[in-house]
Amino acid sequence: MDTKNPVTAIESSAEFKAMMADLAALRADVAKLAGYVKSSSVSAAESAAEQVSAEATRLMGTVTDASKSSLKAVERQIDLHPMASLMLAFGLGFVGSRLLAK
Repeated sequence: MDTKNPVTAIESSAEFKAMMADLAALRADVAKLAGYVKSSSVSAAESAAEQVSAEATRLMGTVTDASKSSLKAVERQIDLHPMASLMLAFGLGFVGSRLLAK
């Protein structure tokens, strides 16, 4: 050991070398853990995105079906009451034009 420089004496000790090796192993373990957390987060995000996409597709199908049935119901009402439908359309157009004119 070099007694003139205490830092050199500490750095050359077996305990310091073991502590540095432990620190290096700890750094490697933390890096692995961060990698696992990142990959599991990405995996969870991808899974959630797939679920949202599937639900959106299902809801879009439901809305499309409901829109089609509503359109058919409106068409039936127009076929059953053509004059009332014509007067209602005229009245709504008149009111709409007055609101837009202001």
